[in-house]
Amino acid sequence: MFLYLPEKFDINEWTIIAIVIFNISIFYFMHKRIPKEITPLIVLLSISFPKIMDHSMGVKPFNLYDLTDTNKYELFDLILYGAYPAFGYLFVYFLDYFKLKGKKLVFYFLSWTFISVAFELLLVKLHVFLYTGWKIVYSLPVYMIVLSLTFLFYKFLVYYKNYNTNKQINEAE
Repeated sequence: MFLYLPEKFDINEWTIIAIVIFNISIFYFMHKRIPKEITPLIVLLSISFPKIMDHSMGVKPFNLYDLTDTNKYELFDLILYGAYPAFGYLFVYFLDYFKLKGKKLVFYFLSWTFISVAFELLLVKLHVFLYTGWKIVYSLPVYMIVLSLTFLFYKFLVYYKNYNTNKQINEAE
């Protein structure tokens, strides 16, 4: 696979660079709340979901949107995947911090869904996403599913880590 260079270096490339720098800052400066064994798995999951969507819905036969300037796979299409890790990380970070349950958890999911849609709209305005058939309303259920799967994955990882920690403690006694 050949990565094309941008036809012109404009607002979408600068946006991607700024978002990647923001992502790096999140991981560098934020308090390490999420266990170090779980963080890389959340990062990988946060990269995987958009990659799956881009390589299924953004290509033929659907071709519902393009990334950056063209329908060719550009270098900045690849760099864009560095923009997603903070999304999943911040979602589980604040989920863990606030320890939400019940109605508050539902409100949290809805808030993140609407924040995600608003951010996607901003990226459309900055020409990072170019819709060719996609409509923003389609993103609502996608974000709800992605957030739900991220939540379940995180809960599973925490359960598994705690189970193994307790098992090791019991074996040591």
